[in-house]
Amino acid sequence: MEKELYDIPTQARLCYEKNKGLILPDKVPYIGMGSSYYAAVTLRYLGVKIFPELAGEYFHYIRTLKQFENAVLISQSGRTTDVLNCATCFKEFTAIVNDVNSPLVHLPNLKLAVPIYAGDEFFSSTKTFINTLIALYLGHGFDIKNVLDSIDRRFSEFELTGNSIANTLFKSIKKHRARCVILGSGPNIGTAYQAALMLSESLKYPFVGMPLSQYEHGYKETAEDTVVIVINPSKGVMYNRTNKLMDLLRNVNANVLEVNDAEMEENFSPLTSVLPFYFMADYLSAKLGISGSFRIGHKVTESSDELIKAPNL
Repeated sequence: MEKELYDIPTQARLCYEKNKGLILPDKVPYIGMGSSYYAAVTLRYLGVKIFPELAGEYFHYIRTLKQFENAVLISQSGRTTDVLNCATCFKEFTAIVNDVNSPLVHLPNLKLAVPIYAGDEFFSSTKTFINTLIALYLGHGFDIKNVLDSIDRRFSEFELTGNSIANTLFKSIKKHRARCVILGSGPNIGTAYQAALMLSESLKYPFVGMPLSQYEHGYKETAEDTVVIVINPSKGVMYNRTNKLMDLLRNVNANVLEVNDAEMEENFSPLTSVLPFYFMADYLSAKLGISGSFRIGHKVTESSDELIKAPNL
């Protein structure tokens, strides 16, 4: 996993260079599962006119409504069962993938394949999540060159931040604090979801990602003696509200940890704020003696015999 993390700056730059000038459609569903879906959620809270959808739910509950002829399907492997099923729901689709030889790219109604150039990835989604974000940012007109320059320049800083938070978190995990919540606002809601998924997969320990505003509407009543990790961009519109919530949580003995990138504007902070979580996972898996991925079952891919033969709609 550590080797894959150190590949992030190089692969991110490659994705940027290869996809400059990309134009992606708006006012259509952006469909994925896991980190692919979370990347689309990030763009929605940047104000982009797209409709993030969970592939498994879209296929079973929405497809018969025939609301759209086109969509963007996001599957980093290009083999995700639920996403492949959704391809049958549209006259044509754009695919955002890491593997250009995957089944998704060879479907007959493919209009455009957008490779993300993340390279091999054998652990939880790290490079592929960031490169999916890069493709989505570029495809909707955001200039992120300065963000990539910042990642190159400060990569070791993100590692130090992640390891520092992980050391504190390790002490809490050893005390059997079973509930760990990660909170984000706006575009960092997708970051919170991604961080929770990646940490849960990597550590075999439960993390929950949630919008900060949703947490305030009742879930904060569970805060006593829990670990709450808050993504809090210092230039974000929710900064003051977030600080008030953190003070409140500390008063009820919650262990509040903060990820704060003082340099980055909130709109671009998902590309940097997720990095400390990656290093947290690497650090903690070593400290906890965790090895191997996906011990309980496997990723839900086309090899799982769950593809549904549905007619084109």
